[in-house]
Amino acid sequence: MFFISFVELDRAIRRFRDSRVSVNEGLRGWNWSSEYLSPVIDDVLLSVSEIANRYCPTYRDIYLKRVACVKAPYTFKTVRGWVYHAISSETLTQVKTYLYNSGVVPGYRVFMDLVSLSKKVIGNVFRGLNVKRYLSDDEYKRLFSDAKALYRYLILQAASNVDRVASEVKYLTVDTLVNKAIPSVVERSIDGSLLGLSSELRVDMLLENDVILDIKTGDIRPFHKYTLAGYALAIECDLEKPINYGVITYLSIENEVVKVNNQVYFISDELRREFLKFRDEAMEVIYSGKDPGKPIKCPEYCIYYSVCNPLG
Repeated sequence: MFFISFVELDRAIRRFRDSRVSVNEGLRGWNWSSEYLSPVIDDVLLSVSEIANRYCPTYRDIYLKRVACVKAPYTFKTVRGWVYHAISSETLTQVKTYLYNSGVVPGYRVFMDLVSLSKKVIGNVFRGLNVKRYLSDDEYKRLFSDAKALYRYLILQAASNVDRVASEVKYLTVDTLVNKAIPSVVERSIDGSLLGLSSELRVDMLLENDVILDIKTGDIRPFHKYTLAGYALAIECDLEKPINYGVITYLSIENEVVKVNNQVYFISDELRREFLKFRDEAMEVIYSGKDPGKPIKCPEYCIYYSVCNPLG
């Protein structure tokens, strides 16, 4: 795990277990047919981020996107989020491919060989996302530099994990090395349609012991934790396995230094109920088709801020 260590995660989860908290079985996603969990509208599927990211308290963002069909403007922060997520996913693919092709090798080889591919990997990601279309030349250069720093950071973490596993396992095979050194499930596709969620939800990472990890690339917001509840409900609905814990990983880069801030949550009854309330209220806005209007004060970090406040 490149963003959170086994020790850090285990310590946080042990704290929750010691408090003897538990989840009401009626709030598990596999109970999708119950009156409480079933969506109020059958033919509307929303993404977890649409529901949980409550930038707008009146749900006007939902109205603009789903009823008025107004696309949110693309900002540097939006594109940065795409890039960081894509780099995180692609780097893990590169490491796994390298190890299966090269066999059991020391960590320094992993780093030296893969870091030399940084420009090629990042260039492919940028072209795939058509980054040039959305950014100025200065923004493009800045983001490319940050993406390179993130790629090198991830490769270094992978190399460190390879050495750690090699030192701990006596009879080491490539399969064992990959499974122990590299997160096993990245960007897991989940069907949340029975809960009124997208049929192709993308969970950033599903870690050991079925812990969700969701990567955020902007500022810390109090509503981010609700994304964990949404993904937990969807995974429980689709895979019928209990999901109790999640991690919000805040990822930032300053002067080529990668900063990681992990916040571990127990996905409690309260988080689940709040997420379901947000879902139902968002669907009611769509069903009514009426503009709920702007809030008393629009938060400037809302993706639709410039739409609702064209004069600033």
